[in-house]
Amino acid sequence: MASKKEETKKEAKEKEEVVEEVEEEEAEEEAEEEKEETPLDKYKKAGEVASKIREHLREMAKPGVKALDLCETADKMIAEAGMKPAFPLNVSINNHCAHYTCPWEDELVLDKQDVVKIDVGVQYDGFIADTALTVAFNDVHNDLIKASQEATETAVKVIRVGGYTGKIGDLIENIIEGYGFTTIRDLSGHLLLPYRVHGPKTIPNVSGRKGNLILQDEAYAIETFASTGSGESHSDRTKLYIVRLAEGRFPLRTDAAKQVRRLLDREYHRLPVATRWIYKELGTAKAKMGIRELVQVGAIYQYHVLADVSDAYVSQHEHTVYMTPEGPIKTT
Repeated sequence: MASKKEETKKEAKEKEEVVEEVEEEEAEEEAEEEKEETPLDKYKKAGEVASKIREHLREMAKPGVKALDLCETADKMIAEAGMKPAFPLNVSINNHCAHYTCPWEDELVLDKQDVVKIDVGVQYDGFIADTALTVAFNDVHNDLIKASQEATETAVKVIRVGGYTGKIGDLIENIIEGYGFTTIRDLSGHLLLPYRVHGPKTIPNVSGRKGNLILQDEAYAIETFASTGSGESHSDRTKLYIVRLAEGRFPLRTDAAKQVRRLLDREYHRLPVATRWIYKELGTAKAKMGIRELVQVGAIYQYHVLADVSDAYVSQHEHTVYMTPEGPIKTT
């Protein structure tokens, strides 16, 4: 027969085991809750990081600062947050509308006369935050910047589930033309999908289009541009600094091309990639050779720099929204 002392020890041990079991169950439940992040949770997390980077770069962008420093700062901040880029930081200046990211060893320096568009893309588990702003270093372009800012902010307020994106285009064009500028007619806001920056639905920046039906649980990048120029962007075929792996299978001849394809597929999930990242990973000679072959066989989608007429100035503002029955949730 056991003594009282032995019984007390036994009871204490049983209590410790019960406590340990409860703690293990709670830890498992917490881990399970962490695993069960919703799409909105992921959009919010990506948006929080993208917004922080956007605001940091707003303060960092000054005359005399190298554009490459802005790009590398964005790369570093995304990595430190444990996330990945949805696309390379765009630093599109003056008449450039989009797709300028710094090439390898770029020496471009911001000038006091510049209008600088900073477009940030962050992805968390494939869920994307896309946000942009414009900075200038004198008051000459204040109205140009206000035009795209007001257009974007107003569109964020009015977008609704069950509406059509074309109605938003009417609003955007009216606001920008009210400031005396023109929209960039061939650029638009866009549906965001996992690991896909440009989904099949668009939010036009011009009036007169029906657009697409907006559904619950969709995410959109609302993106507007105001221009002093023609309002039409053209591709500068001499400037290719962003690429993306195209869909399909393509026979490749060289090991360099195969390595570039593998990098774009496995590391970047076929999202847009800066050529400088490829150079850094594989070396300049191999990267150039691989990219050249991929372009030749049509295995790469090319994001040439887009620009309005040479003497134009263009502003841009952008936010990501997640659609709910109660209204949009701005994640950036």
